Amino acid sequence: MTQGVKNTENTVILVSSGTISGGRSRQVAQSELYARALARFGGSMLLDGGFGSAETLAERTDALLLSGGGDIHPAYYGRHLTGKDAARVDQRRDEREWELLRQFCARKKPVFGVCRGIQVIDVFFGGTLFQHLATAHVHESTIHTVVTSEGGWLRPLLGASLPVNSYHHQAIRTLGAGLCVTAVSDADGVIEAIEHETLPVRAVQWHPERMVDGLCRDTDAEMGPLFADFLARTAQGG
Repeated sequence: MTQGVKNTENTVILVSSGTISGGRSRQVAQSELYARALARFGGSMLLDGGFGSAETLAERTDALLLSGGGDIHPAYYGRHLTGKDAARVDQRRDEREWELLRQFCARKKPVFGVCRGIQVIDVFFGGTLFQHLATAHVHESTIHTVVTSEGGWLRPLLGASLPVNSYHHQAIRTLGAGLCVTAVSDADGVIEAIEHETLPVRAVQWHPERMVDGLCRDTDAEMGPLFADFLARTAQGG
């Protein structure tokens, strides 16, 4: 383990959550793989319950991980909600993650987006999404190859190309202000990773927490370096 990773031992990462209906109340829900992956590289996960001051949380935690989940309400990028998509949106989660992202970006603290998270980040900075990909069959519960951008943050960590898992039917259509593409799908050119030009904001369309040796291995690619890099950058202040 490198010195950079060792410096993350007191790092606390706020992780956004989804909800599920419970017998008596709605339940906060999140995969334990996020917590286990962060812990593997020295970080501690704090699960956001969806209430309380986003400003306080941004002050008291070191970084934000926007987790995977359902669709963002299309009103955020100028589209209309169709009947078949209504069950996939959670407007309370949209509002919460929007405010969390605003607070963390205002403080220039690291943000890492996963799947839904990359889409939230893009829309936050003014981008738009494909509501349903024409090539959704390539991306819904599949494994496919992505190609990383030369000079981008991913290539030194993961190489020029790699197989990733894929659990989405939406994707970035137009980039938000200040964002750069750092990986695309080899099959159809769909944007698979981004980073911000000046803020410590990075995101991937796949689920790296499901690709860590000893935790879960959807593909042969190892995503430990992504979490190690996120924790190291957080410990160094971005």
